[in-house]
Amino acid sequence: MKNRQQEKFRELINSAIAEIYPAGPVYLTEPIHYVLTGGGKRLRPILTLIATEACCGDYHSGLPAAIAVEVLHNFTLVHDDIMDGDAMRHGQQTVHEKWDLGSAILTGDAMVSLALKLILKFENRTRQLLDSFTEGLLRVCEGQALDKEFETRASVSLDDYIEMIDLKTGHLVGLAAELGAISAGARPEIQIALRDYARLIGRAFQVQDDLLEIYSEASNMGKSLRSDLILEKKTYIMIQAMEQYPLETRRAITLAKTDYSDGLNLLRNLLNTSGITDKTRDFISMTIHRANELLGEIPIDTTGLRYFSDIITHRRK
Repeated sequence: MKNRQQEKFRELINSAIAEIYPAGPVYLTEPIHYVLTGGGKRLRPILTLIATEACCGDYHSGLPAAIAVEVLHNFTLVHDDIMDGDAMRHGQQTVHEKWDLGSAILTGDAMVSLALKLILKFENRTRQLLDSFTEGLLRVCEGQALDKEFETRASVSLDDYIEMIDLKTGHLVGLAAELGAISAGARPEIQIALRDYARLIGRAFQVQDDLLEIYSEASNMGKSLRSDLILEKKTYIMIQAMEQYPLETRRAITLAKTDYSDGLNLLRNLLNTSGITDKTRDFISMTIHRANELLGEIPIDTTGLRYFSDIITHRRK
């Protein structure tokens, strides 16, 4: 799959998203339009269209499901930003910062409804699509719940963390691929295999995100990075740091709360010299390798899906 195909899919998705909710109360239409057109790489809906084509379907047939996944993803971001108190997302103010808390909550609620309406547009396999979609929605919420629980837990293991991100991030990426396969009428075993492949990609994506939040600037990531460190978020890289170097890590976090730049630099130095950063990169590579091994066992043309894996591998923001 060449890059121009990815760009074609992104343009198609952006065009469809811009038309998703043209009329309604301004209190809803403005923030929904603001969220859905505010940026983002559209990786999840692109994956849905890739999966549709890989299963010998016309990618246009997977478009409603692709948009539903993207709307659902953005719903989770609106509510996550409220829960984490983040001020920036995709390089712009979060909804609760630009408007108010009530508007952000209602915006997220309405977006779930819009996503479900897109799924109901299908004339065939509607029940199966709806079952998979609502299951994915619940699992994402469960993952967010665990993420919040972890904030107040004294100890979180790497296994605990992987379980959480497999729900919060992996299930949504898995859903994107699964819906594409269902839209194309693929056999159940192929649907499951593509879902499992994409869940591993989602796992790698989230751990990669953890790494980027330490080493990228906020302008590159397009969101607030400071809050995760100050809130002492348990991430793949921070769990290792706390387990192996609790005093040094605590010192860096405490310093970041008064001088963010110095605290972050202290943490970066610890992670580099200890080898934790390299171990995290190895875990990401291993996870993507496992995902690609799964692809090799699926009797479909996986060229586009392997290209998608490469996008994740070389992601820098």
